[in-house]
Amino acid sequence: MARTDWGLVLHKVEEALETFRQQGVKPTLRTLFYWLVSKQVLPNIPSAYKRLSEQIVEARKEGRWPWDFLEDKTRVVYGELGDSRFTEGDLEEFERSLKSKLADLNVDGVLESYFGWIMPEFSVELWADQPEVCELWIEKEALASTLQSWTSDLFVPIRVNRGYSSWTFIYNNVQALANHLTKHKRVTIFYLGDLDPSGVDIQRFLEEAIRYFGLDRERVELARLAITPHQVEEFKLPPRPEDAETLTKLERDPRSKNYALNFVVELDALVAFAPNEFKDLIRKAIIEKWDESMFEEARLRTEELAKKAWARLEEAKAEAKVRLLEQLRGEKDDTP
Repeated sequence: MARTDWGLVLHKVEEALETFRQQGVKPTLRTLFYWLVSKQVLPNIPSAYKRLSEQIVEARKEGRWPWDFLEDKTRVVYGELGDSRFTEGDLEEFERSLKSKLADLNVDGVLESYFGWIMPEFSVELWADQPEVCELWIEKEALASTLQSWTSDLFVPIRVNRGYSSWTFIYNNVQALANHLTKHKRVTIFYLGDLDPSGVDIQRFLEEAIRYFGLDRERVELARLAITPHQVEEFKLPPRPEDAETLTKLERDPRSKNYALNFVVELDALVAFAPNEFKDLIRKAIIEKWDESMFEEARLRTEELAKKAWARLEEAKAEAKVRLLEQLRGEKDDTP
């Protein structure tokens, strides 16, 4: 095997980062690795991945890239240091605010403030009154932020399973799905996971767990969106690895005996090899569940209700103004 030119590899990393930046993706180390594999810069073996990690650490120590340029959601920090207090500066700012309030004081302003906070939001969210809604369930937390950046304007939940979810987590998710069903006829769960013995079995486990908690198959569907065998072939994703370490691990996996495919592909590979196509695939699947005509009906109904609400508000403010002025006159007459 030819010796790896790590200077060339790091130069290619620069190219990869610019590509991902244009797509709105903050890559994980594994996504970056698969991108390099797709460009035939690195072989798809664990030792190359480990060496890439070491090289990137050294490059960051030298200041080539900031320490936070890669996504890493696998480490969590809970809580924060509580060390603030009310200061002399805070008091001065409070006194300035009081003076400003007194300078701007008027009856109409008081009424606007008094009634304004109770006014409801008249926005119409994208999935209001839709017969069918959807969610994204993803196996890997590190890729969730990429999905969020791709779908934030579509307003669908992204639930991170992190492998085999706990029954508590599944129960909480099922309760959320049941709540969806109080307002919508169907829910489609688009599942995104590795195409390997565990990734396929996790999908089976989730399906069975959902049914265990009593959700009707006719109303809640769990559908694999990625990775599929077709996507492996279409996007030429790296097939079953041939290094001894990975093969031994697969042989030890008890789920391998029920796995008939010739592919062992991680979800990160699809982000690296075909990010634009992957993004389009997800967005198309979601948008196909959305009915524009139903949304327009909901918007028009909301506009009518909003007009009625604003009219009620103006009536209430007019009545309140009369009451306040009567009270002020009464207090003035009572003054000795």
